[in-house]
Amino acid sequence: MAILKKKAEKDVKAVAAADAPKTEEKKETKRGPLAKEHAGASYRILVKPIFSEKSARQEALGKYTFLVAADANKTEVLRAVRDLYGVKPVSVRIVLKKGKNVRFGQTQGREKDEKKAIVTLRAGDSITVSEA
Repeated sequence: MAILKKKAEKDVKAVAAADAPKTEEKKETKRGPLAKEHAGASYRILVKPIFSEKSARQEALGKYTFLVAADANKTEVLRAVRDLYGVKPVSVRIVLKKGKNVRFGQTQGREKDEKKAIVTLRAGDSITVSEA
């Protein structure tokens, strides 16, 4: 009887251990000293980085291009880059791109308008942007 009781206790512990949430190790990314731990609003301002031939040439000069929210302004973009990447930009330029008129057979439509921000960093500063 005692043997069955011990076996039942081991089974209960095994089931409890299997049901317990597993902790995953977080990937550490190198962030600057100005980066904030919880910068949730900044993720809504900077939609995604833009990867093109022109933006790759600009990155060598310390200029990074991002697709930003339609209602974002220069101050919000500057604050978002500081919060997410921990570097303070020297300047921010905003570019508005109007969507083109397109056709799919007889159906006419229009592409979305986009707002891009070109962020210039100080010489020596850099950030790591990924395509993921």
